[in-house]
Amino acid sequence: MTHDTSRTPHRFHLTLIGLIAALMGIGQNGLLVSLPFLVEHSAFGLPTWSIVIAIGSFLFLPSAPFWGSFSDRNGPKIVVLQSLAGMAVSFLLLLIFTALSDTFSEQTYLWLAGLVVARIIYGCTVAGMVPASQHWAILLCGSQNRLQAITSVSIGLSTGRLVGPLLAMGALKLHIYAPLMLMVAFPVIALLGACWLPKPAFAPKADSEKTSPHRKSRKLPEMILLPFLLTGLLLCATVALLQYSLSPLIGTITTWTTDAISQAIGFLLTLSAGFTLLTQVLVIKKKKLDINTMYRLGGVALLGGFVFFLNSTFWIFTIAMVVTSIGAALLVPAYTSMATQTNPEQSGKIAGWISMSHTLGYGLASLLASTVVISPQLPVWVCIGSAVLVAGIAFTLRKENEVASVI
Repeated sequence: MTHDTSRTPHRFHLTLIGLIAALMGIGQNGLLVSLPFLVEHSAFGLPTWSIVIAIGSFLFLPSAPFWGSFSDRNGPKIVVLQSLAGMAVSFLLLLIFTALSDTFSEQTYLWLAGLVVARIIYGCTVAGMVPASQHWAILLCGSQNRLQAITSVSIGLSTGRLVGPLLAMGALKLHIYAPLMLMVAFPVIALLGACWLPKPAFAPKADSEKTSPHRKSRKLPEMILLPFLLTGLLLCATVALLQYSLSPLIGTITTWTTDAISQAIGFLLTLSAGFTLLTQVLVIKKKKLDINTMYRLGGVALLGGFVFFLNSTFWIFTIAMVVTSIGAALLVPAYTSMATQTNPEQSGKIAGWISMSHTLGYGLASLLASTVVISPQLPVWVCIGSAVLVAGIAFTLRKENEVASVI
């Protein structure tokens, strides 16, 4: 009886942490849905907005590992609190300076500077949300339930990505700035909830670091992490590159209007988020597969899904999107769990490195997106080549990780 009552609050705390992580997905996808309206009702065009948004994403590169290490030394709660506060402030500034640029369009550079400051705050603070949330979840679940902890945060992110566009579209019917208002209110509410949560049982690793000055001074990830970081980079690069390429791909196999293609892309992205969430809830959370099998099946499904995109029929695109989404859903918790197992004392820092690899992947995709000009199917071939590498890593690491899991 004592065991059951002690786990009940932990389960509630884990759910709340997952909801906090969902704000990342809500903010990212909600902002993308709002972007056409922000362009229309501000003094700035799409290229300017793309650069402004990219500034915040780029700052995740140094910030995510920093906050991961900070979480290892000082506990995850303070990192989550500052991330929520930073998210609220950044979206508030985004809202203020967008509205001002629409009203007083003659002072363009002043409002642009404000938008840049808003995204700098976002990149320097919100980068710690996912690494610290994963660290907090691992502390709650225990190292032996590392996969369950990471999956809880992944489910939160997927839920946010699924709900974010729907919330934004509903809010836009009320007011053009309503989605930004929601993204100010949600982090404030989450901040109050996180303040109420007790600090997780946490033993700082300062003593162990003092006895190992080499580990403390290390600025680059250890070699053992490189396969997992490469998997994360390639996965995010291929998924983002595919999203960039959907419009020209659909345009080459149909005679649909731009509006119809836009609706089709929205349908595919919603389908992707839905099956990602289903896989996480029904397969990963219920422990239907071990980590090694998840890694291997995820790599094969990712490859198979991209191959389906070489066809010329839209209904097969839906199958391709489902298979690719299932593969990605299996891969993320698998390589994240394996990576954090390599050094349980630095779970936050490792989660930060993985978050950084994801950001690099998105950046690489934006550079490769121009290949669609050469051929609409060329990005798909790039995705297939990357998926082959991911599958190769998954099967190469099999024996090593099976031995590690026995130990």
